[in-house]
Amino acid sequence: MAQTRREKLRDATREEIMSTAWKQIGEVGASGLSLRGIAREMGMTAPGLYRYYKDRDALVTALLMDAFGSFTSALETGRGTRKADDHAGRFSAMCKSYFQWAVQNPQRYMLLFGTPIQGYMFAEELGPVARRSFLVLQGVIGEAYVAGKIKGELTALRLPTSLKVQYEALGKFGMPYTGTVTQLALSAWSMIHGMTSLYLYNYLSGFLQGSVDAFVDFEIEKMKKILGLE
Repeated sequence: MAQTRREKLRDATREEIMSTAWKQIGEVGASGLSLRGIAREMGMTAPGLYRYYKDRDALVTALLMDAFGSFTSALETGRGTRKADDHAGRFSAMCKSYFQWAVQNPQRYMLLFGTPIQGYMFAEELGPVARRSFLVLQGVIGEAYVAGKIKGELTALRLPTSLKVQYEALGKFGMPYTGTVTQLALSAWSMIHGMTSLYLYNYLSGFLQGSVDAFVDFEIEKMKKILGLE
């Protein structure tokens, strides 16, 4: 069914609110997000904006949904550039997509992984959306593990009981792989995240100047060696 003029106008206004919010986050950080400031920039009254988002937390949730969706799509797209049986290639492409998405979307990355917004409680509906991005990473490693393409020393390590119990509990969230796979995925995520955050906070570029891409590519290859991913 075609949208009515009123529905189109409402959707366009919501998109403008989101765009203005991202601009504000880029300028003053997520902690400075202000519905009144957004309304003022858009030439609206604050009560008028509340017709679209009931409060700041509702807008933050919408922004997080947008960021997680974009982030996960980037990981899936990167993974999909390689054939299903090219496990090492899929891992490399996904890791590079992680880094490139963050560089291209620093405001979104900072909202997802930066300093939490004071007073904001993570909305329940964000859980499945947030887990989906991790499941992409876990899936790439899990498929390689099942195919016998992960043979490093890490796979022989015995997990502490507390971690085994926790990883088993994660199964109810649709994480289908063993605790070993989850451990490897979290380890890889920690490395990718650390490298990406150092770059976005301007530490890597100070050391590396124009050699950042070479460093990232080298680190991805190193991760594959550490994981024993063939």
